[in-house]
Amino acid sequence: MPSSPRLPPSKIPELDTAQGDNDQDNSSAMKCSLPPHKSAIGFNSYGDYETHYLQFHTNRCLECSKNFPSDHLLGVHIEEWHDPLVRVRRDKGEHTYSCFVEDCDRKCLTHQKRRMHMIDKHMYPKNFFFSVTKDGIDGRRSLLVDHGHHRRRSSATIQSKETRRRASTIDDAQTETTSEHISTIGEDKGSEGNSKQSQDADMADLTGAMSALQFVPPSVRFGRGRAGFAKR
Repeated sequence: MPSSPRLPPSKIPELDTAQGDNDQDNSSAMKCSLPPHKSAIGFNSYGDYETHYLQFHTNRCLECSKNFPSDHLLGVHIEEWHDPLVRVRRDKGEHTYSCFVEDCDRKCLTHQKRRMHMIDKHMYPKNFFFSVTKDGIDGRRSLLVDHGHHRRRSSATIQSKETRRRASTIDDAQTETTSEHISTIGEDKGSEGNSKQSQDADMADLTGAMSALQFVPPSVRFGRGRAGFAKR
């Protein structure tokens, strides 16, 4: 009985797990291309995308594209910077600056008084980023302002002023010492001049006296004896 020809072993198609995983990841990934992203950002799960959307796009101003930490602060931002009616009321002197606390209905005349109200009434820290309703939170990691750099700059400024003050004191002392030295030299020269003038006057008087003696005639006698001055 003739044997049937043997067929080559058939290859069982298998799914490439690596490629399948990549395809699955690409199909499940969600992308966000909302502003201010310059290019689309991918997320591996809907939960990651939702977290991103709530943090960066839920409270973003449509006028200036700035992002805010809450819907209430977004409303305060729009009220202060994009509402023409509120601007007219502010120009009339009305209280238009709303409190950052959502349950507080207090409105203040200026943003400085609102800051004082929030510190005194709601116990906000003094280094809170109170400009959040103007600038938003894009690029910030905290709503607290770090004053460390300001303190270092102030210390350097104080040291620089102290150095200049010491240098000025040294210059004044040197100037005073130089002036005293010049004055002393001037006085010495004046004393030398006066002494020289006195000596010159004495010499002139002596010379005059000697000249007067030379012009005494020989026949003139002062006392007894020979001509001239007589011995006593």
